[in-house]
Amino acid sequence: MVSKERKFIFIHNFKTGGTSISQKLGLFNELENDVQDHRSLSEIQRLTQRNYFLKLGLYSLKRGKPRRFVHYMGQSIAPELTAAEFNSFYKFTFVRNTWAQVFSWYRNIMRDSRMRTKYGITDSELSFECFLENHMNHQKFSQYNHIIDLSGEVNMDFIGRFENLQADFDIVGKRLGIEDTELPKLLVKNHDSYVKHYSESAKDFVYENYREEINYFGFEFGA
Repeated sequence: MVSKERKFIFIHNFKTGGTSISQKLGLFNELENDVQDHRSLSEIQRLTQRNYFLKLGLYSLKRGKPRRFVHYMGQSIAPELTAAEFNSFYKFTFVRNTWAQVFSWYRNIMRDSRMRTKYGITDSELSFECFLENHMNHQKFSQYNHIIDLSGEVNMDFIGRFENLQADFDIVGKRLGIEDTELPKLLVKNHDSYVKHYSESAKDFVYENYREEINYFGFEFGA
């Protein structure tokens, strides 16, 4: 999410309270499908690269797609975000214990038939381990990968924790000049502990696929 008015970039990691944060920041009023912005920092930084869109425009023209050509050329002439804005805007995100986040995403998918179809899941009783091994793009889902820039560096001014959501958002709200920082309660689900649903193999599988993220943020299983 990019706000030129308040001069911030919010990176919305999945299942980290970002829906409540996005509504509080004015991204949407009514919660509907596909209203959230899950772009990574590198995807947003890419908006500043005029030559990138120029190449896409010329490629689209070569492929006989004039509408895309016009769109990309517009981006190359008047980018959605300038490099100066990207560098100066306040960048923040929220992260969550990886084992908890991944299991929460599994539950989110399995209770939504539309999402199951999107993920190619035909079995409504699909096990968590099968979901992990066959239906997730772990590189794309990685919280760490969401907050690195095009040079591969973590480029955030503030990284809040889902486990301390309101208190950490109070810090963000104060920085952005928001008087009422109380977050709305959206998509709140009361579940038992994620720990109960992990076998040793699933626990190890998550660590192997998210090792860099887990070590960078200091996450621990069960914490």
